Amino acid sequence: MALVIKENCWKWESSKGSFFMKYYEDVYLATKVKMVHNQLEKIQFPYHIISEKNEDAHILKQQWYEGKSADYRKLSDQKKTLKALKALHETRNEVDWETYKLLPNYELKEKWHRRFERFIENEGPLKMLLQENYKKIVSIAANALQNIDDTNAIENPKTLLHGDVVHHNFMMGEKGVKIVDFDLACVGEYTDEIILWIHRVLPNVSYQLPNLFEQHPYLQEAKHKLQYLRFPNEVMREALFYLKCNPRQKQACYPFIQSIISEAIQHEKNLSKTIEIIQES
Repeated sequence: MALVIKENCWKWESSKGSFFMKYYEDVYLATKVKMVHNQLEKIQFPYHIISEKNEDAHILKQQWYEGKSADYRKLSDQKKTLKALKALHETRNEVDWETYKLLPNYELKEKWHRRFERFIENEGPLKMLLQENYKKIVSIAANALQNIDDTNAIENPKTLLHGDVVHHNFMMGEKGVKIVDFDLACVGEYTDEIILWIHRVLPNVSYQLPNLFEQHPYLQEAKHKLQYLRFPNEVMREALFYLKCNPRQKQACYPFIQSIISEAIQHEKNLSKTIEIIQES
């Protein structure tokens, strides 16, 4: 028996148990994801869900894991997800991920420059969405990118990055936290993913960056990249995603978009000051 979860994903019940199944139209992507799971299985990585062999190159088959998405508002979930992410990054000590050509190289700064360019290219519809806040977001983003470009680069070790540390890619269950959905897996500097995790968590904790640094020592590893937090990544990503939605989806997303925009602008000056204080300490 099969239960559809979302497009191309379903739960399959069989005499051998319950399984999560995902169909990939792109066999190259399916091969990459299977490769990542296979390597993690070889080193007995505890924070991923075991994949099962199957004959279809387009389908990923995994044991079903009963759980719920992490809640970044909870300190306990923050600690659990960050512990799992740190362990993922440290797999570089056992696996030379840079030798796997299926994994693309990840450059956060370049990605954000491209995102900024798309934001400018979509000025018309984004002005309709953001109104007077459009220019504010563009100004904040431009200044942030300039500061990032002017920062002396410190090269950090490259390793496997998950690529999308949104809360629902961390499943909390009886057997602990499991990292799911390695579709965007890549190789890059682990400090870039720490920055992305902070970006995801900040709106959930009223942008209280000092508290995060006090509660999570691993974040200190990315202290030299704190200027990256000034870039309004969450706003720009969600706004660009909004443009791709159908009318019903846009209606549902509109309040959320307006909320994160107003919060980002409200906390921007205080966040910048906090970054300077932390980096000087």
